[in-house]
Amino acid sequence: MSLQPPEQLALFDVPGASRPGPERARSPRPQAPAPSSGEQLTLPARIDTLPRAAELAHRLSALLKLPVHLTLTDNRATLVSFRRHPDALRLRVHHLFLDAPDAVVRAIATFIGQGDARARATLEEYTRTQQTRVRRTRRPGAPLKARGQCFELRSIFERLNATHFQGQLQADIGWARRPGRKQRKTIRLAIYDERLREIRVHPALDQPHVPAFVVDAVVFHAMLHQLFPEEPGSCPSSHSARFLERERAFPLLDAALRWQHEHLRSLLRG
Repeated sequence: MSLQPPEQLALFDVPGASRPGPERARSPRPQAPAPSSGEQLTLPARIDTLPRAAELAHRLSALLKLPVHLTLTDNRATLVSFRRHPDALRLRVHHLFLDAPDAVVRAIATFIGQGDARARATLEEYTRTQQTRVRRTRRPGAPLKARGQCFELRSIFERLNATHFQGQLQADIGWARRPGRKQRKTIRLAIYDERLREIRVHPALDQPHVPAFVVDAVVFHAMLHQLFPEEPGSCPSSHSARFLERERAFPLLDAALRWQHEHLRSLLRG
């Protein structure tokens, strides 16, 4: 329930606007076809990627007019992220961009330099054609945990599902990993991962001073992302009129949003 941080491009976990439709829960969207045995689902060997990664960094440096230090990832959701430094740019990109055509490389540079919506759309469209190269499963040893110190998310999901969605939504839910302690100005309180059908809630909400109705509103917002899937090419931080209309009907929504605004600093610290 917050704006997308400008320093990253999360392509699969934050659906945007959707087509208007009935208010009943929709049937699950078909998943992308399973990858063949020859398709790459984990980070390729360093010896194979080093020359291609160096070439990609060189092309981006030429476009951005500053040194680019590039790291390859096999992240399931955030496929492009970067941090600006006074004399260079630290860039993390998914390995699916290693052999990207020139138009896509230019879109990466434009997105980094200007945050251009058309560049974002170009990157989203390219990654949709490469989805079978993105790891679809959670890494071993990292199960999604619903029980926190103050709130049990599975029971919240089931209650909201029965009350507002006739019990028709199906998703796993749990607390997201606690982020690093770097200074932040924004916080994303929950995300819906459409590919894995998972809701992950920021652990900053699992605190005694957080009202239960605030957690309810955040989970409800994430559940709406399953009810109203993304429109291809849409901006991840946007919501359709149908989405917003349905959310406005949620009890205590205004109070929940007001509490989030008034307690932003404590959430960022949490």
